[in-house]
Amino acid sequence: MYRLMFKSAPSAALSHFVGCFWYCEGAPVTHSKERLMPTGEACIIFNLRDDPIRIYDWKSPNRFETFGQAVLSGARSEPFVIDTLQQERVFGIQFRPGGSFPFFRVPSSEVVNSDLSLEYAWRDAASSMRDRLLEADSSFPAMLAAAEDTLMRQLVRPLELHPAVAFATHRFSTNPHTTTVAAVLDTIGMSHRRFSQLFHDQTGLTPKAFCRVRRFQRVLHCIHVQREVEWTQIALACGYYDQAHFIHDFQSFSGFTPTGYTASFFRYDRENEHINHVPLA
Repeated sequence: MYRLMFKSAPSAALSHFVGCFWYCEGAPVTHSKERLMPTGEACIIFNLRDDPIRIYDWKSPNRFETFGQAVLSGARSEPFVIDTLQQERVFGIQFRPGGSFPFFRVPSSEVVNSDLSLEYAWRDAASSMRDRLLEADSSFPAMLAAAEDTLMRQLVRPLELHPAVAFATHRFSTNPHTTTVAAVLDTIGMSHRRFSQLFHDQTGLTPKAFCRVRRFQRVLHCIHVQREVEWTQIALACGYYDQAHFIHDFQSFSGFTPTGYTASFFRYDRENEHINHVPLA
């Protein structure tokens, strides 16, 4: 599908907030749109071609919003659709859960399941970073330097999450099938209302929604390590106690039935590694 050119972890200073930086060239030629699955994480996308970025409504794929040539895509608990023709030359910053919080004055909760023009949030810094990416001329080390320098300059809060939020995002991400909000609250000793507000402000999602999304992500990873998908086995391994609950969650987060997801995902490329990008016919 994609010809992914480079992907890199951040420096130590940013490692708790940025999952990776990536750059790719070469848009897919087999399909014109892709539905992206929710991860509970925010990201920044720079289109290094001249056309503005379009984000489509997954329920009505002909409806879209335009965001200039750089966009902050907030944490999501529902899918969205992108135009693959706009993926010809793209640079991205993938944040960890809550990772975008220190770099924006806008609370993460205000961008949940939505997108924001980066020029609106960062003003001149957005166009300045894009200029540096263009000047790098496909040199990924130079792109990394531009991205890391810009992020450090855009810090508006201390480079840390509240300890309770950091603890919870780690627990929900590593063990979403066994961890509950109640169990986390018992450990951190904080009221449900206070914890939920902090978590919502810093990650964008409520604790319950985030945990459900991370469990859905666990399902996707299980699908892609099995040669033959056993849906009942996957549902049980991921903490679903009945098939109806599993199917309901899967459809809520992806817009597909489980079998519909695999049929669409593998339609063009059996070796596709981008588990959150589903080609649309």
